[in-house]
Amino acid sequence: MQPVEGNLRVREEVTIEEWTDGEVVILSPEPCRVEERLVLEAPGDGRRRVTVKVRESRPAVVGDGPVLHRLRLSIERPGLDAAGQGGPQP
Repeated sequence: MQPVEGNLRVREEVTIEEWTDGEVVILSPEPCRVEERLVLEAPGDGRRRVTVKVRESRPAVVGDGPVLHRLRLSIERPGLDAAGQGGPQP
């Protein structure tokens, strides 16, 4: 088998600033590449899990804390979880 290059992102805590039908804006401790695909999982009643694509990633200073990164994410498949199964919508 031929080796294949890839990236692995470990789970990290983010703050969700805005969640609409087609877009999510979050604050993350780490930047992301534009066009990168991620899975966003939000806790709560009927845990929400959506596949998203990074549309914008820029530094953001919030209060006196560390520099975070504001990510604008487009929802790739609203209402579907990472396995493609139907689930609760955000």
